[in-house]
Amino acid sequence: MRILTLLLAALAVCAPASAPGQARTKELRLLAAELPPYTFQVPPASVSETPGVDHGLVLEVVGEMARRVGHSGLVEFVPWGEAQRLAQTQPNIGILALTRTPEREARYRWLARIVTDDLILVGGQGIDVASLDKVRERPVGVLARSGAEALLRERGFSRIKAQPEEWMNARLMQQRRIDAWLAPRLMVIHAMREVGGNLAALNFGEIVRPSEIYLAASKDLPDAEAEKWAKALAAMQADGSYQRIVDEYGRLQIRPIPDELRRRFAQPVWEGR
Repeated sequence: MRILTLLLAALAVCAPASAPGQARTKELRLLAAELPPYTFQVPPASVSETPGVDHGLVLEVVGEMARRVGHSGLVEFVPWGEAQRLAQTQPNIGILALTRTPEREARYRWLARIVTDDLILVGGQGIDVASLDKVRERPVGVLARSGAEALLRERGFSRIKAQPEEWMNARLMQQRRIDAWLAPRLMVIHAMREVGGNLAALNFGEIVRPSEIYLAASKDLPDAEAEKWAKALAAMQADGSYQRIVDEYGRLQIRPIPDELRRRFAQPVWEGR
């Protein structure tokens, strides 16, 4: 009995100290993908085998929010489809930058709206993009597994050309392999500059709907955790730090990446879809 008592005492000494009834909780796992100018790496994964430096309007804002809630600020870059799958199937996942759409509404916990963009239809010269109906029978580029792709499929479009990154749609527009492109305005502009394209050669047509870009999370994220992140953004907006980040990305200089440096996604992936 004395030996048993000594063993129990030793275990008690070795056990980690914590407040009564308080369990150690893991920090929110933040996931992102190559979605410039919201979240991206320099150089991107399509150019370099080694991870690039994290950048992006949404990433910078969320990084400051993380600091204010006591989070490490670590963001993992994964393919966009994988980020969405993890956020929908695993607990304690944060995902940025996710467009809030009706078809996604029930799948996530929406923590904070970081920026509102325009989901806009653009076309090449001579293409009427006054409305989506004008290009229903034409090849239309979208980001794969995006709200834009879901919208076109819901409306019965059959010539959807989905790409894993938006710069590929910009390149296809240059090559006249797609007639139109549906994407957030800021992503169109960044992608065209990334491929050295001429923005003046595009027709900017119908604004299909607002594109509200969020920090979202797993559906079952606790209320207390969700409220921390929302309050952090509100504080940033109140003290001006949010606007400073927005202004910084408004002045962002984008250097084109030559095709010969691209290591991945050399060919479009939409054939046969």
